[in-house]
Amino acid sequence: MSTANPILVEVTRGQTQDGALAESCHRGAAAVVNSAGDVVHAWGDIDALVYPRSTLKPVQALPLLETGAADHFGIGTQEIALACASHNSEPIHVARVRAWLGRIGLGVDDLECGPSGGGTCESISLEVTKAMSRAGETFTRAHNNCSGKHTGFLTTALHMGEPTQGYIGRDHAVQRRVTDALEEMSGETLDYAPCSSDGCGIPVFAFPLVGLARAMARMTSDRLGRTRGNGVKRVLDAMTAHPDMVAGAKRFDTRIMQACKGTVLTKVGAEGVHAAIVPGKGLGVALKIDDGATRASELAMGCILDGLGALDDVARATIADLIEAPIRTTLGERVGEVRRGVDLKFD
Repeated sequence: MSTANPILVEVTRGQTQDGALAESCHRGAAAVVNSAGDVVHAWGDIDALVYPRSTLKPVQALPLLETGAADHFGIGTQEIALACASHNSEPIHVARVRAWLGRIGLGVDDLECGPSGGGTCESISLEVTKAMSRAGETFTRAHNNCSGKHTGFLTTALHMGEPTQGYIGRDHAVQRRVTDALEEMSGETLDYAPCSSDGCGIPVFAFPLVGLARAMARMTSDRLGRTRGNGVKRVLDAMTAHPDMVAGAKRFDTRIMQACKGTVLTKVGAEGVHAAIVPGKGLGVALKIDDGATRASELAMGCILDGLGALDDVARATIADLIEAPIRTTLGERVGEVRRGVDLKFD
């Protein structure tokens, strides 16, 4: 008999004699792992298979650096951050992708992702979608939230003398290098792991949630070897320097990285997956909300980081609404909140 995952996030409204009434709740699992690979905190079934989705982008960007492709084409920190991004399709993101493609002698049509995720032409940001609609602008492949990652794949293929066409295929050399990096960082063997396609078309493997946390924790290790260690440092430095490139205006990842100034780096994934790297503490965090709700995965991540002491007073004040989000009526009256769940406790 399976056991339900714990309640990581609850949504309250109104008051009863015993306090706020929980109107709904979000169950899930989460793991905190140190750089040695040891689990230091866990909630729920952390051995259950999950598709990590876009949380893996910082790992997927490593071959771009380790092959020498980034240096060969003069790729800067903004582009490296974009290679790790699930961006808003804001003009700054799209323009940088187009310029990067032009620098390597390719165009938007060489990208093998669609105009946007899920087969719909819209941005992660509703404001961007509305602005583009008002302006009569058309979504292109450069607007896809994964277009930076895909441009990184194309850059690596060109540098290694490999075909650019079909670079999203599981057996293409670009994806084999990505899979190798993922196995090395997570400690998971993926030969027989369930494999499907991510929203942007590249392979996505299912493996235990703890493996994702382990991969994030290894990003803090000083025992990765010269090439891997240099690649990891450049990825973390780029995300720290350009959090606006990793997500965009008003997004959780951008806001928390701006507030923490390099002490915390986070990366969202679809369907309620989220990951974090805490370099100063040598920790990696991974969580999955059972119902796939982003509002819950983001708040749970904020609460876990707070519980780990990863947020200083200034950062915590800046992002207080990411740890307890108020619920208001259309008149502005606060009537509840999305908050830490009853089971999200630290020993």
